Amino acid sequence: SNWEKVEQLEKKGLPQSALKEVIAIYNLAKKDNNDAQQIKACMFQIKYRNMIEEDHAENNIFFVDTLIEQAKAPAKNILQNMQAEMFWQYFQQNRWKFYNRTALQQENSKDISTWSLDKLHETISTLYKASLTDKLLLQNTKLENFEPIIIKGQNTRQLRPTLYDFLGHRALGYF
Repeated sequence: SNWEKVEQLEKKGLPQSALKEVIAIYNLAKKDNNDAQQIKACMFQIKYRNMIEEDHAENNIFFVDTLIEQAKAPAKNILQNMQAEMFWQYFQQNRWKFYNRTALQQENSKDISTWSLDKLHETISTLYKASLTDKLLLQNTKLENFEPIIIKGQNTRQLRPTLYDFLGHRALGYF
């Protein structure tokens, strides 16, 4: 019923109200240890923050950092994979800014708009690799538990039956 309320608010063009409802859903899911609903709520928070915030891309990337710190495997692995994808999309949308940039000796800034191409790719690679840690747990985690956050294809479940296969396929797309 909470997701129906979010859908109604979105149809009315009220992203701030929808964001508040999604945060409430996230808190409920966290209390119930429902990883799939936590991640779905995270994805919707990102969506609505994109609509209402000015520097949404950078803010959302580091918003996921706070969620990763609080999460446990396998949710943590999914969030790391998502964050790597967000960094990759940020690069693709801003690649013209990165190509003629020289690398700094030390890059300590949290402002990704100032990062070098090497630091950005290093961060993406590290996140994708981290999302595949705890291989045994991921191989034993079936995707049925994460149905709310997966866009299903037709007759494709046998191609990626476990969370490890799913996350590995996404990482392979980058590498």
